[in-house]
Amino acid sequence: MRPTAEEIAEVEAAYRKALFKLVGLGVFIVACCAAAVVVRKMFGLPSALLSVVFIVALLLFSPDIFRFMVLRNKLQSLREDDST
Repeated sequence: MRPTAEEIAEVEAAYRKALFKLVGLGVFIVACCAAAVVVRKMFGLPSALLSVVFIVALLLFSPDIFRFMVLRNKLQSLREDDST
């Protein structure tokens, strides 16, 4: 069954929204890592603090990353079905 233009447009809109959210979260992760570097140098904390911040951020944002990947695959399959 061929996908309709409305289905493709809905998935494409959700994909773009997820992409912009991922970009925003990426900026937030970079800001958190920069803050962790500053705090680590100020208080003489171990260098493992940066990896902890990065791992916690990935764990917190993993549902958004997974949603983006699912939408990307769904959009790609809808476009392939539409072109054939």
